[in-house]
Amino acid sequence: MKKQNIEVFTVAGGMKLAIEPIEGATTATIVWTVPVGSAGDPIGGLGAGESNVLSEIILRGAGERTSREFSDALDRLGVQRATSSSGYAITVSATCMAAQIEETLQLLCDMYLRPRIEADALEASRELALQSLGSLTDDPQHFVSIKINEIAIPAPFNQHGYGSVEGLNALTPESLHASWKRRCRPTGSIMGIAGAIDPIKIRDLMERLLEGWRGVSVEPKETTAASRGSIYEKQVSSQTHMCLALPSPREADDASLPHRLMVRVLGGGGMSNRLFSEVREKRGLCYSVGMNYGCGRDRGLSTIYAGSTPERASETLACIRTELGRMAQGVTEGEFTRAIIGLKSGIVMGGESTMARAAALAGDLFRRGHVRTLAEVVATVDRLTLQQVNDHAAQALDPKRINEGALAVVGPEPL
Repeated sequence: MKKQNIEVFTVAGGMKLAIEPIEGATTATIVWTVPVGSAGDPIGGLGAGESNVLSEIILRGAGERTSREFSDALDRLGVQRATSSSGYAITVSATCMAAQIEETLQLLCDMYLRPRIEADALEASRELALQSLGSLTDDPQHFVSIKINEIAIPAPFNQHGYGSVEGLNALTPESLHASWKRRCRPTGSIMGIAGAIDPIKIRDLMERLLEGWRGVSVEPKETTAASRGSIYEKQVSSQTHMCLALPSPREADDASLPHRLMVRVLGGGGMSNRLFSEVREKRGLCYSVGMNYGCGRDRGLSTIYAGSTPERASETLACIRTELGRMAQGVTEGEFTRAIIGLKSGIVMGGESTMARAAALAGDLFRRGHVRTLAEVVATVDRLTLQQVNDHAAQALDPKRINEGALAVVGPEPL
């Protein structure tokens, strides 16, 4: 494994900047998050969906460049870019040839500090947002994940971020400009960069480009605890989609790694997991089943999704609960070994990608408050023992915790 030296700086009056030079890389990737997430959006008709629209419209022109000119400038540099929004932040990722990193950063700084947010760009972005909102129920698997978040996550972080028709229609160029200026601040922003770059040179460049950018973002706070229980959304269909959610460790908790391995054995890591084998293959109760662990800075959530027929949906859920109870008795040595190999291979292969490393740097700074090298992450996995995983499984999946899980169902009948 190549030696890694990660430099972390504070620039522009508060933005955290982590840079990892990767010897031999031909590309560089920038992952830049700013604290403009859906949890801080206006409520309902006041502008719900604001961050979703902002994440799209900031690519439509910046500084002296119109939308077409800005897009052409990025294309001439060969920049592959994407934006996304979450409960906490808007994230822009951009990958370019390492030699083009400085010009790319200049364009991105223009985008963040001087977005144009013009009327015609707003109408195009609004129309895309309305289409996404209107098509939510067209993908029941995605829709049931939205419904489970409503009851499994505290408000306002349980908002799906797509907004409402009234909220999206209420947005104006003036309101978006004012909101961006108020919410997009250096303190709370994070940038991760990985590739064939000089950390000191990039730090000095960012100080110049972001000169005068100041301010502290106001982070949203929990207003209401998660309601949990169950939620049902009627949908005329020949399928029933269900999602069971269990509170789980935060990313920074010591229990996050044994929990991740337990989830891999139970419902992740391909088709060798227990849920796939017991619920789908042996009993034929569903056509799809799997488990995911989302570990954030403030909370974690494990979700189990299954798609079944209405006639077999209740039996599917009962079988899933049985497997959760069986997992509390522990994993076998063979399961543990396979899961460790799969987890490590994913980590090591991800280290070959500048995108994966830049995202890991930004993610670590946000969720843990410090960055980790690839070697440090692998070493942590190597220290994990079967006993630690089994001790954690016994605690995390005792009957009381399973019964406290939240359940969302989308289909013709409730469970």
